[in-house]
Amino acid sequence: MSHHDARASPCSRATAPRLVALVALVACCSSSKAVPDAPPPEAPLRDATGDADVRVLVTDLLAGRACERAVHHFGGLRAKDRKQVINGVVWIRECKFTNRGKQLTAEIAGNGWQWIEQSKTKAGGTFDVRQYVKFGVTAKLTGVVDVAYDPATHVVSLWFTPSGEPTIDFKPIGEIDVHRDSVWASAIGGLGSIIGSSPEDAAVSAATDQGTQAVKAAATRGFELAVDLCRNVTRISKARLPKGQMPPPGSGETENVAIEVQGLGVILEGPFDAHHGMTIDINVMGGAASVNLACVADGEATAQAFLDDQVNTAKPLKSTIVTGRTTLSVPHEQCPVVVVIRSVQPTPVQVSFVRPAREATASLGGPLARCP
Repeated sequence: MSHHDARASPCSRATAPRLVALVALVACCSSSKAVPDAPPPEAPLRDATGDADVRVLVTDLLAGRACERAVHHFGGLRAKDRKQVINGVVWIRECKFTNRGKQLTAEIAGNGWQWIEQSKTKAGGTFDVRQYVKFGVTAKLTGVVDVAYDPATHVVSLWFTPSGEPTIDFKPIGEIDVHRDSVWASAIGGLGSIIGSSPEDAAVSAATDQGTQAVKAAATRGFELAVDLCRNVTRISKARLPKGQMPPPGSGETENVAIEVQGLGVILEGPFDAHHGMTIDINVMGGAASVNLACVADGEATAQAFLDDQVNTAKPLKSTIVTGRTTLSVPHEQCPVVVVIRSVQPTPVQVSFVRPAREATASLGGPLARCP
């Protein structure tokens, strides 16, 4: 074919965009050469086997990425008789997720502390414990994960159901001071010390047993992880909620949940992503408290100093003593940021803080789905 013939051919219009040229080539040249019919597309898998594969996919994703979010995390512990009050913290220090098919095994280790006020009367004497009880805990549990998605609310629900007895190791750290309210109680305590069964020993034994049983009970019930794709919010619930329902908001999202500190204690929450800055609106009730924003490494140094009864030398990014309401903020930070709340008075004080929802969502990269 001559150069003139090639330019005249309608099947080779090189001046059009590549995609248009390809479509034109197929359309024009199909008349000169028959093209065999394409095989029909393979039918998609829409049966129980496909659903099981989705569960395995979710388990694979959790095993591969869940620990990245869990390690270095500080989560609040609710008071036993006041569910809207946080009076303790769990610090996740080690995490390992493994899976075999649909079976997921989680191994988690960490430390924590919680304010304990308990009284016990024995032989006419009253023994009181009023302090932060510090502990170390490891937990290993195996189970299956079920997944559900509600298109109306754009909420993903992951339900973890244990398939066996969890393995729990809970040990108090340091001494538990027992206050004796009478001379007779002191005498009982002194006698107990001689025979090796002092109230302090009994308190440690009781704390070990109660802590082990509490962690085991929570692990045996299972839990739910729910994600709101519109707001990129993740929450955990000890109850298995209906599909599409998010667990109620916790600290950092609502003023209805307060953090209570006392006895020169400290509670930490986070970390939070702050690449574009971080702002929290603070409300303090019952006196004054020190509220700090710190890099996660300094937050962990603060937590370790409290566990070891050592002076805290960590440096916060921003710190203030708060009475009433105020706002605390830091500019864009390369480090994840932890909220550190410290007691500065002997009596209890309650602190709530809220990060603006729009800022929190933007810090995580925005919504995970296109929502109205």
